[in-house]
Amino acid sequence: MFFSRFSKILLASAALFALTAKPASAQYASDIEQRIISSVVQNIIENVRDQLLRRRIPPPGRLQFSGEEGQFDNGDPFAAKGMENPFGALAYAKAPAMAAPVSAWLYGANLVGNADRATTFGTDIHTQTVTGAFDITKIGIFTATDALTFIGTGSHTWSQSYNRFNAPAPDFTGSIPSTSGTLSYLNGGFSADFTALLSWTSSSVKNVAPILVVAPPDSSSIAYTGNAQYRFEFPYTVWFEPSAGVTYTELYTSNFGTKFGDTTEVHGGGRVGFETKWMGYTIQPTLSGFVYKIVDSNFPAVAIPGAPAFAAVTSNLGGRASGKITVIWTPNFSSYLEAHGSGTAATDRGVVVPNPPAVQTYGVQGGLRYTW
Repeated sequence: MFFSRFSKILLASAALFALTAKPASAQYASDIEQRIISSVVQNIIENVRDQLLRRRIPPPGRLQFSGEEGQFDNGDPFAAKGMENPFGALAYAKAPAMAAPVSAWLYGANLVGNADRATTFGTDIHTQTVTGAFDITKIGIFTATDALTFIGTGSHTWSQSYNRFNAPAPDFTGSIPSTSGTLSYLNGGFSADFTALLSWTSSSVKNVAPILVVAPPDSSSIAYTGNAQYRFEFPYTVWFEPSAGVTYTELYTSNFGTKFGDTTEVHGGGRVGFETKWMGYTIQPTLSGFVYKIVDSNFPAVAIPGAPAFAAVTSNLGGRASGKITVIWTPNFSSYLEAHGSGTAATDRGVVVPNPPAVQTYGVQGGLRYTW
C-alpha cells in the first residue's frame, strides 16, 4: 500500500514537472545564449585591446634623438661644466612636429563552439551551440588611440532535457537560433559595450505513457546588455579588470507577437590574467568570476494564450566563474579554450512553481579568431 501511494505521488510530481520543465529548460537555454554571446564579445574586446597596444604610436610631439638623455649628458662638455648646451635648443627648434597618426581599421572573423550541461529538479539539460561572429574596429575616434568596435553574431543552440525520475516523464528538445549586435568603445584601460540579442525558441516533446504533454508554443525574446570595465596593468604583464553591468530581457510569443514577461539582472565581478611566452607563442591565461541577481521580474498572473508558462522569478541569485587560455599563434590568428561553471540559488517565490529549484551548470567553450 505504501509503495502504491508513493508511486502515485511520484507520478503526480513527475506530471507537475512535465508541465513546468520545458519552460524552465527553455529559459535556461535562452540564458545560455546570453552567456555565450557575452563571452564571445569579451574575447573580441580583449583581442582588439591587445592589437591596439601593439599598434600604439607615441603621441604627437617633438622629435627626439635616438640616444637616451643621460648618454648625451655624459658626452656633452657643456653639461659636464654645468653649462647649458647651446646647440640643444637649436636642434629641438628645428625638429618638425610629428604628424598625427592616420586612423586605421581592424577586421575580425570568429568561430566559437560551446557545450553545456545543467541539472535541476531531477532533470538534465544538455545544450550545444555554434556561433559565428565578425567585428569591425575603427581606430581614432576622439583621440589617436581610442577605438569603436561593432560586433555582429549569429548562433544556433540545440537543447535536450532528460528526466531522472523513476516514474515516466516526457523529455523535451529545443532549437534556438539567435542574432546580436554589439557596440564597444575602448580608450586605454576603459571599455564599455552594449549588446542587443534577438532569439527564437521552438520545442518538441517525447511523450511517455501514461503522461501526455503538448509541447509549449514557440516563443521569442529580446535581451539588452550593457557593461563597463576598467583594466589595471601591473608589473610582469599581470592585469585586473573589474566589471559591472545590467541585462534586461523581454519575452514574447512567437515572432515577437505578444509580450508576456520581462526580467532585469544586475551583475558584477572581474577578470584577472597575465601574458607569457611558450615555444615562441604568446599565452594568455585568464580567470573570471561574477555574481548576478534578478532584481525585477514581471509575469502575468493569468496565462496568455500561446505564451509559455514561464515561472515568474522574483528573487534569483547566482554566480558564474570561468578559466580561459588564449594562444596567439601569429599576429593575425589566435584561439582559446574555456571551462566554465555557474550556479543559481533556489528562489523564494514563483507563479508556476512555488519554489523554483537551484540550477548548476558546467561546460566548455572553444574559439578561433582571425584578424586583418
